[in-house]
Amino acid sequence: MFKLAAFAEAIGWTLLILGIFLRDFILHGNEVGVQLAGRIHGGLFVIYILAVLLLSPSLGWKLPQTIVAGLCSIPPYGSLIYERIVAHYRQISAAYYLQQRHRFIRFLTTNES
Repeated sequence: MFKLAAFAEAIGWTLLILGIFLRDFILHGNEVGVQLAGRIHGGLFVIYILAVLLLSPSLGWKLPQTIVAGLCSIPPYGSLIYERIVAHYRQISAAYYLQQRHRFIRFLTTNES
């Protein structure tokens, strides 16, 4: 769910940047694209912040990590970068857990005599 929220927030950034580009280079000052993209981006931003706040306990985040996750929504595509970092650490943690579990099972099976 966090990955989906981070991706959606990045899509919001893309739409907003595209709206600004259209306003400045194609529509020559017409704000319609920015207004529409801004509303979509704002909604996706709120969804991302809610996801951070609601999912942080199940992801095992403490308050500082939750704050950093929220702050990463401010720069463009920061939510995607943060999601990749979190995914990397989740992968490392899962690999470590499996390694320790394998060692424990091996310990139990060699000491059963």
